[in-house]
Amino acid sequence: MTYLDNAATAPLLPAVRAAMEPWWGRPVNPASAHRDGQRAAAALERARAQVAALLGRPAQGVVFTSGATEANHHALYAWTQTVGRRVAAAAIEHPSIAGALERAEAQVVPLRVGGDGRIDTATLPDVDVVCTMAANHETGVLQALPASAVLHVDATQAVGKGGLNLAPAASVAISAHKLGGPAGIGALSLRDADAVPGWQRGGAHERGRRAGTPDVISAIGFGAACEAALDHGAARRVRWAAWSGRVEAAVLACGGRVAGIGAPRVPTHTCAVFPGLPGETLVQALDLRGIAVSSGAACASGSSEPSPVLVAMGDPDPGSAVRISLGPGTAEADIDALIAALPAVVAAVRAAVEG
Repeated sequence: MTYLDNAATAPLLPAVRAAMEPWWGRPVNPASAHRDGQRAAAALERARAQVAALLGRPAQGVVFTSGATEANHHALYAWTQTVGRRVAAAAIEHPSIAGALERAEAQVVPLRVGGDGRIDTATLPDVDVVCTMAANHETGVLQALPASAVLHVDATQAVGKGGLNLAPAASVAISAHKLGGPAGIGALSLRDADAVPGWQRGGAHERGRRAGTPDVISAIGFGAACEAALDHGAARRVRWAAWSGRVEAAVLACGGRVAGIGAPRVPTHTCAVFPGLPGETLVQALDLRGIAVSSGAACASGSSEPSPVLVAMGDPDPGSAVRISLGPGTAEADIDALIAALPAVVAAVRAAVEG
């Protein structure tokens, strides 16, 4: 299988598996006072420091969660309860943001999105909280983070990919499995942990921010993935940029175009639009050739609705997109396989549509 759907999830890195493996089957409750418990507590704090180092933010503000979705819910619920319910957010945000804002009963003030996929933050409305992603999950377009007293950033698709300054954010959400870490764990990074009430209650875990015994083994894997991103990030970005350039040239040669191509983007994402061709059909046709891509966010997979991101951008073909995304485990052979298959796949789908 040629796997090019890393924006949905990246395969577990060998270094991450190696870091986790010695802990499997061992007692790992960091709240226990005995030796095994204290070993687990030390490992958890090391993982917390590794996550913080990748984010460039304080370790004491890192709260381990089940993923970025929970982190988004925790932050936005907390801010709407403590600061105010008027939240500025754009229609291109990940579906978990929309769900979190609904859960928090927020009064959403929409931010305008340009045709290049960038959010207009030049003139912010009068709101209590501003919510914006760092990089879009479909187009990879990087957003300018505005100066706001309370800014929440979903950095899931941007972290580890360079050029990211998260200092303006009061809270940041990320997920391990986009980095080659394990699924089922993420983090909420708080600039001021004391300003945010706990999400789950019933214990003093995570400094009172999230009750329940933490998943130490997954946290160890998360930390290892963050350390690998720090150690190998520069080399990865050089490869990704070169390979994405090849992918985009192939898309253009097949009559497609790239959404957000004029804006700054992470080097891993290509949102290829083939006017008149159903994105889901192209995904299925590539899958039959052993190439895994997607037509948008994995949590919306199978939906017959056009991409809400492309709709917000005013794209005339929001149902004709294919997302090709690279990750830490991508090899040049994967790019070669996609480029070799793409012309025939596009031609076959076009012939079937035009009938």
